Amino acid sequence: MSGKRLPRLDIQTRVNHSPHVVVLGAGASRACCKEGDKNRVRLPLMADFIELVGIETIIKKAGCSPEENFEKIYSEIHKKGAKQILNELDVAVRNYFGSLVLPDQPTLYDYLVLSLRPKDMIVTFNWDPLLNQAFKRWRHLGKVLPEIIFLHGNVDLGIDVENKSYGFLSDQPKLTPTDLLYPVENKNYQANPFLEEQWRLATDYLGEAYYVTIFGYSAPKTDVEARSLLLNAWRRNPTRTLAQFSIVDIRNKNEVEASWTDFLDGVHGGASSNILKSYLMRHPRRTCEAFAFATLQQTPWHEDRFPNAGSLQELEDWVKPLIEEEAKAELSGEPHH
Repeated sequence: MSGKRLPRLDIQTRVNHSPHVVVLGAGASRACCKEGDKNRVRLPLMADFIELVGIETIIKKAGCSPEENFEKIYSEIHKKGAKQILNELDVAVRNYFGSLVLPDQPTLYDYLVLSLRPKDMIVTFNWDPLLNQAFKRWRHLGKVLPEIIFLHGNVDLGIDVENKSYGFLSDQPKLTPTDLLYPVENKNYQANPFLEEQWRLATDYLGEAYYVTIFGYSAPKTDVEARSLLLNAWRRNPTRTLAQFSIVDIRNKNEVEASWTDFLDGVHGGASSNILKSYLMRHPRRTCEAFAFATLQQTPWHEDRFPNAGSLQELEDWVKPLIEEEAKAELSGEPHH
């Protein structure tokens, strides 16, 4: 592990330039739309993925039991080389997730996108387009939103191979869609140039992060490469022993912390079940500053919690004073609301 280092905190301006990295799994999208999307279509978890996406018939046609884990089933079909079945699964997954629409009222993803700044990053494993839609409805505010990285591709993400760039398919339909499905035992991210670059960016940020929030992602031990890449990046973070590693998961706290024990070793952090109690919601756009002043300076900042906004306009009006203060490159540390 690298030598210890303080976060990039400027005491004079009270700005912490170290990033906050948020890692999202399927549980985050379900929490975002507990009752389903705008059209009441439910967000699947791996446990009910096959049933909700409606791919039982395709799986049975491949000679597999739909009672098994989808990733395990996909790996078995991949080993058999059943290309037609694999293609049918890909089409079904894209159609299901591609139909999802974010509700018109503020959602957790709206709050999440607005809770972070351009120095921060959201890393998502999710195929659904809901985070993208939240990002798009706030980008009119200017360059004040976090970077978003897609580690497993996304149904609304496309690549411009010639120019080596990527964007939302909903903005640029002519882009080449990203791959989504990989055999779980061999998710060779380095074999795909786009995913290799996404992973490089994510691990670079994780190696510099002062605050990490895991939301609805279990880092399954079956996804060996993903877990290894994340852990190695975190372990080489020179600020790690001073940083915070928080996991938001509705499962039993002891069970969650046991599954993340190698990430929590020697650092501040732990598990909780409610994202609304997280620093993201209690100190939006100020998470790294608030944590640094509380732990390094022993002068905690007063909370400035997000409101329970009834409309997108109400949420925008609330967040604008924070953005205006950031433009001055100096933070007061006082609540704006």
